[in-house]
Amino acid sequence: MLEIPAKQAQSHRASGLPLGTDPKRSRRHRFLLTLALVSLGATAVVLGLSSIGYRLTHLTIDGGIINGRTVRLQSPIDGTIKAFYAQPGVVVKQGQVLVRIAPTPQEEQYALQLQGELSSIATQLAASQQSLILLQQQLRSLERQDKSIQGANIELASNDIRRYQAAVDEANAKARSARSDYQRNRQLMTEGAITQQKVDQLNAVWQSTEAEVKQAQAVLDSAKTSHTVLQEGTALKASDSLLNQRVNLTQAIQAQLMLSKTLEAQLVSKKSLFAQAQSVYAARNDLAVTAPFNGVIYRTEQEQGEQVNRPTNLLTMLDCNDLWVETLVGVEQANRIDRQQPVRVQLVGDPKTLVGDVDLIESVSSIETIKQQTQAITPATPAGLVDQPLVRVTVKIPPSTQQAQAHRFCGVGQSATLTFGTR
Repeated sequence: MLEIPAKQAQSHRASGLPLGTDPKRSRRHRFLLTLALVSLGATAVVLGLSSIGYRLTHLTIDGGIINGRTVRLQSPIDGTIKAFYAQPGVVVKQGQVLVRIAPTPQEEQYALQLQGELSSIATQLAASQQSLILLQQQLRSLERQDKSIQGANIELASNDIRRYQAAVDEANAKARSARSDYQRNRQLMTEGAITQQKVDQLNAVWQSTEAEVKQAQAVLDSAKTSHTVLQEGTALKASDSLLNQRVNLTQAIQAQLMLSKTLEAQLVSKKSLFAQAQSVYAARNDLAVTAPFNGVIYRTEQEQGEQVNRPTNLLTMLDCNDLWVETLVGVEQANRIDRQQPVRVQLVGDPKTLVGDVDLIESVSSIETIKQQTQAITPATPAGLVDQPLVRVTVKIPPSTQQAQAHRFCGVGQSATLTFGTR
């Protein structure tokens, strides 16, 4: 049995280590352990700060949903569905026949009704246009009359100026004569030839003529001002009745213009309907309803053999080339979103993260407002935003694997998480 020297045993007892342990190695081990713990703590702090910084500069919203543009196809006539080729999820091409409708005998009556309405609108339009021409002629005649009256008023004002100028000249002459008499007689008074009373009377006459000059000059200035105003056309001395006539004619012309435009639009629409109804009835053939674009049948609402009336909805098509991700957020969240920054889109079931762009941020009064739009899905209101102002946010995304799956409606309805950059 080996014996441990007393000095080494004493060292072990002082350090608290078991006998046979190297104290230097133990201290190095504790140092390395402490350093590792410090490093782990620093890493955790950095990761925590990074996470906080990311949350401060980004806004992540769950509940996004892929949506798309839809178009409803309606029956253009009353009739019976002879063939219904459309099925939900089926890919169709532009111009492809989806429904055939056999017209009813009432189509002839409808065509005749449209013809009568077309004739009536054409008559109303012609009458409106003729009324418009007459009103415009009356307005031009009234404008000529106004100009004639304005010219006459200007001439009268010129005559007034000449007459008042003559009055001013006459008053000035009288004032000069009265002043001359006063000055001459004042000299005679100093020589004792006449009395002070006589001089005072002559002075009063002179002052009176000076007052007449001022009054005549004021009348002349007023006449000149009126003449200037008339020349500039800022005021007319025509009767109020002419002005009222002009206002009434202008209003009537505007009303006739609006009526003519409305009738013209109605005429174009009725012509189109009449041509369609006439061709359908004249051909005695089934009417074909075709796909307006390449897309997918999203929903069908009728079946073969059913009676339909215009404009009954037949089916709804989905445009797979016009898809987006959208969500509903609160006003505070919407104000944080930076429209210029890209948006990270994580679709459920798709490991790849897509990068999209903010396409639309709009306030909506209620969910009913969104229902009125031509889109496949109406997003659900988040539980925390019930009865609060809503903001609709849409994000354009590049094509994904879901969009290539037409039988799954190109991914419409797929859930997504959106991460926005913030201001």
